Amino acid sequence: MTEVLDAPPEAGRAVLDPATGREIVRVADTDAHGVDQAVRRAEAAFLGGWGETAPGERSALLRRLADLIRDDLEELAALERSTAGKPTARALGEVGFAARVADWFAAVARHPVGETHPAGPGMRTYTDRVPVGVVAAVAPNNYPLLLAVWKIAAALAYGNTVVVKPAPETPLSLRRLVDRAADGLLPEGVLTAVYGGADTGRALCDHPAVGAVTFTGSTTAGREVARRCADGLKPVSLELGGKSPVVVFRDADLDAAARAVVTAFTGNTGQMCVAGTRLIVDRAVHAEFVARVAALAAELRVGRPEDPATDLGPLISRAAVDRTATVVAEAAARGARVVLPPGAVSVRHDLDGGFYVHPVVLDGVPADSRAWREEIFAPVLSAVAFETEAEALALAHDSAYGLSASVWTSDSGRVERFARALRAGMVWINTWGDTEETVSVGGLGQSGYGRELGLHAVEGYTRPRAVWVAHRPGR
Repeated sequence: MTEVLDAPPEAGRAVLDPATGREIVRVADTDAHGVDQAVRRAEAAFLGGWGETAPGERSALLRRLADLIRDDLEELAALERSTAGKPTARALGEVGFAARVADWFAAVARHPVGETHPAGPGMRTYTDRVPVGVVAAVAPNNYPLLLAVWKIAAALAYGNTVVVKPAPETPLSLRRLVDRAADGLLPEGVLTAVYGGADTGRALCDHPAVGAVTFTGSTTAGREVARRCADGLKPVSLELGGKSPVVVFRDADLDAAARAVVTAFTGNTGQMCVAGTRLIVDRAVHAEFVARVAALAAELRVGRPEDPATDLGPLISRAAVDRTATVVAEAAARGARVVLPPGAVSVRHDLDGGFYVHPVVLDGVPADSRAWREEIFAPVLSAVAFETEAEALALAHDSAYGLSASVWTSDSGRVERFARALRAGMVWINTWGDTEETVSVGGLGQSGYGRELGLHAVEGYTRPRAVWVAHRPGR
């Protein structure tokens, strides 16, 4: 059972439908006492046997968790649509991806880890990996269920217990999954949810029984998480913000590149840490290419998430709309050209109280403007031109972030140079956005540290241990 139930109208935090701005339900924040109870239950479950559960048993339970997600696919997708504003097809795809992640970590649970080391007579020496104990997993509002499952499945695979906190705007799909998992699938206390905003997160980070924290969210919040975990000398994994470059050379497949750029800055209505929002184009094709991108983006339909024709749903909040409008207006006032929407007075899209914006393409964006430097978390693309390969690389690196980057060229030598030189945790060459549960991902610089998915996830959820076993020869 989860700690928190729906709150009465006069209490709790309102969960809104961003497509309409209307309240769906109120969910009470978990107070410090509730966080302590959840962590203590997770600690008791870990010490009570879960930490010693056989890998085959954990694997089987994660397979069942994947099946549960698939069984509830329609309901979970509907909850993602109603709280995060995701178009139906996108929500269904993300829930399906979550099930594949649980399947992957079911296999990983049985994957051998550790090494044996040379030793003299009478001694056997080996290194293995042990779970950290209670993992506090803090999930964001842009992929509420999917990114939570990235953390939950990995932590459980390696023998940890989990206390998960969804974002306050999007708690419903994760609450549904945790409740279902607790109903006869996982032992008591192995997976628990707490709810609320920053205060709930702080209580998790500060709790002495939490062994590690995994956080996905803004860089500002990530810094506080890191400071609090440092005070407790506990490890933390951070996937934070991004301001990712897409570099397009004149010898690229420009049609394919233009389609990819549109997806890179408008996907999930631009609410992606990996969004390719800084477009760096060879001056020889710059004007033509920016116009092509704007024309493709103009064809996208902004609309209700339940409408099958919708390409872009709403932003998560009215504050997000206001910030987007302000950043675009500031860039225009400082000389950036608003290519899309053409001649627009406002980037806001009026649709019955929902939190909608049009896709925006800015050209000639000043390097010191917020549109170029800050993560906006909206479908806003900032374009500039370059003359030389060295200038293109310098522009790509003109950011404190280092989450992802994309380069488009047909020059094989340039492919190798850029793949080696780009300071980003994920690099896509002549493609954008490919993600598989088998490949570890994460960032550099102000985009954080630690890795999710793939085999490298083991580093965030276990600790290596050296063991020396002495014995007498011949016995």
